[in-house]
Amino acid sequence: MSKMDRKTFVAVTSVCAAFVLVFALAIVLVLFTLDKDSEEEKRMQGDVAGVWIASVANIDFPSSTNLDAETLRGEIDSIVEKTAELGLNTIYFQVRPCADALYESKIFPVSAFLSRSGELPLDTLKYMVETAHKAGIAVHAWLNPLRVTTGGSLSNRDTLTEGHPALVHPEWVVEYADGKLYFDCGVPAVRELIASGVQEIIENYDVDGIVFDDYFYPYPKTVTGEDGTSSIAAFADEATFSQYGEGYEDMGDWRRDNVNSMIKLVYDTVKKADEECLFGVAPFGIWKNGYGDESGSETRGAQSYSDIYCDTLAWVRGGYIDYVAPQIYWRTVDSAAPYDILCDWWAQQVEGTDVRLLICHAAYRYESDWENPQGIMTEQVAYAKEKAAYSGSVFYGYDELRQNTNGIADEIREMYASESVDTE
Repeated sequence: MSKMDRKTFVAVTSVCAAFVLVFALAIVLVLFTLDKDSEEEKRMQGDVAGVWIASVANIDFPSSTNLDAETLRGEIDSIVEKTAELGLNTIYFQVRPCADALYESKIFPVSAFLSRSGELPLDTLKYMVETAHKAGIAVHAWLNPLRVTTGGSLSNRDTLTEGHPALVHPEWVVEYADGKLYFDCGVPAVRELIASGVQEIIENYDVDGIVFDDYFYPYPKTVTGEDGTSSIAAFADEATFSQYGEGYEDMGDWRRDNVNSMIKLVYDTVKKADEECLFGVAPFGIWKNGYGDESGSETRGAQSYSDIYCDTLAWVRGGYIDYVAPQIYWRTVDSAAPYDILCDWWAQQVEGTDVRLLICHAAYRYESDWENPQGIMTEQVAYAKEKAAYSGSVFYGYDELRQNTNGIADEIREMYASESVDTE
């Protein structure tokens, strides 16, 4: 072989080798992508069997503030292991209990429930997602959109850290009679802030969904005046109404439209950032009492429509939530708000829509609220599964599940035994 032939041979060989390497890498990338997609599809298939993990007031996680990274990882490992052991497939992880973050954020400060130093000891959302996904468990980031503080020692503006949105823009904040600070949903910039916070999470974390809980405008608080008479405290957003409420005769209608606008904006933001990411809301179990009003449920309790200006049906009918997860935290024998009546009512509202229905169950009431509660969860889930619109159940009260209070964990484990999660 001549010198020229050898050079040509070497060149051709090098090109071929490079081509083979690139082709092999492409195959690996395709297989990795397909495997990732299949894992995501696996997490999304079938009915939801979920658990709420609350961080506010250190209810479930972290067990206390100022824990080190190793301890935090251990607590998350335990949560994921327990979730899998019970046969559950979704974790709703509260990562913003009140205008703060249990994750890396450029918008909100580090949550005081995680660290009082302002430093992030561990990106708990990142670790939760990674750990749960390895176990085949989906993770939805649970946010409280409008609450700034929780009352008590954390309610004072002076406790907010430098650069906090509520300090930078005090005109966005209202202090209510319950001692808490709230973002004023009537301010368009507030709704943009909430949407930006959601976008930040989706762009930086592989979450399967975003979920809001039942807190919007504050639940009404009764106050006693100097004359001894009682009344419902007003939410001081009159100035906002004067500025942005043109065309509205009723402030309640305006407030509901503010929340509607926020929900729709967040839905659009979620889908723009990741079309496959789900957005849902877990509202208070009663929309409106229907005695004398055919549009509501046959109940006699607080009403999210008028008490906290939460018009869930507008979101269902408008198609700007993927799922609704009403908190039906009562028993069938509770005459003011019977479980079966509410389950039926919510199923009827989502029928014929693309909105999935999840039922939230009160596992926490196994501890002391319900006498001889054994079997209630089994009955409730079985009843809900009979509804054509049913897409799953979510249990609130992780500590009761962890401790198997009155056999609640045994019930759930038995219910989902045939649908166990692959933890390998």
